[in-house]
Amino acid sequence: MGSRIGIVKRIVWPARASLFALIGGAVGLFGDLVNFFSEFLSADMLVLIFAVITGVAGLLCFQRAFMVNAADDKAVDDVVQCTQCDAFRFGLFATAAFILLMLVGQGQSATEAVGRQLGLIKEDTAVIRDQVGDLHAMSQPQMIIDRPKSAADHFNNAWIYQMMQRNPAKAFAEMQALYGEYAPRKLDAAQLYFDAGNAVTGRTKLVEDMQALARKTGDATLLVIAARAAPSGEAGDAMAAEAQALDPELPFAWWDIMRPKPMRVPDMNQRGAAAQRDRFIAERALIEKFRALYGAHPAQHWYFLPQYAGDMESIARQQSESMANNIASYDDIASGRLAQRVREEYQQKNR
Repeated sequence: MGSRIGIVKRIVWPARASLFALIGGAVGLFGDLVNFFSEFLSADMLVLIFAVITGVAGLLCFQRAFMVNAADDKAVDDVVQCTQCDAFRFGLFATAAFILLMLVGQGQSATEAVGRQLGLIKEDTAVIRDQVGDLHAMSQPQMIIDRPKSAADHFNNAWIYQMMQRNPAKAFAEMQALYGEYAPRKLDAAQLYFDAGNAVTGRTKLVEDMQALARKTGDATLLVIAARAAPSGEAGDAMAAEAQALDPELPFAWWDIMRPKPMRVPDMNQRGAAAQRDRFIAERALIEKFRALYGAHPAQHWYFLPQYAGDMESIARQQSESMANNIASYDDIASGRLAQRVREEYQQKNR
């Protein structure tokens, strides 16, 4: 029995220091750091891993060592320095070092415990990581995309330059790059092209350039925005007609809330009322066409940023309903029904 105890002592601490014992201690310290920085490797799991390594290696080591003649020092030295015993010492010292550090940390990472005691760690690293992730997610929409790969990327950059950095020159350059490669058919893109360009280019030239760009790319939204800045109502109507021919499925080509028709005061007789009624009927037909086309797709089909566009469907519906009331009123005048009602009411009052 005494000879076996001696062999065990020499296995645990051989006459010549084993490098694997030092490595094991270092791994135990590293395990403590891993436990601090990692969530998927807990302290219990690391202890279990070290214990399994120690147990398996120890079984193989002692099985071989106890078969050696304890009186033969050379044979004992050879077996003590074998691979199995080196692995056992590695696992033993790693486990011991890690358990010691756990005791210092009272069940948690010693690194974390010491850091908290010294006031170096104010919050759990998982919380900090989540907060950093939240901040990154919040700042993502305000970040310039270095290598834009889509129309949306170019629009993102131009919007940041225009709205946040107040740099219309860069915004306009970005929009020119967008329309140089794409035809997005987004109304807010055409509006941003105009807004940025209007700050760095003459208005007349900008409108002409937008017309030419619309014809080149086939993007009729450029004509819709250009029509708003047209030098006259007739020129705007011509651009709108061109937009309708270029893209019949574009709702804004048929009706644009930002380009209302001028009010006309009709002659207050049946002929004037009939003419005004017919104008309202024609305009309401365009609004209804807008509603049919616009409602066929979600708002993001027409805008990069639909949240800033407003509820165009509700606006168009209200305009249509208001116009229907006006049509009915002028129809009463044109048909003579209003005059007939007035005469009847007058006669009843004067009986």
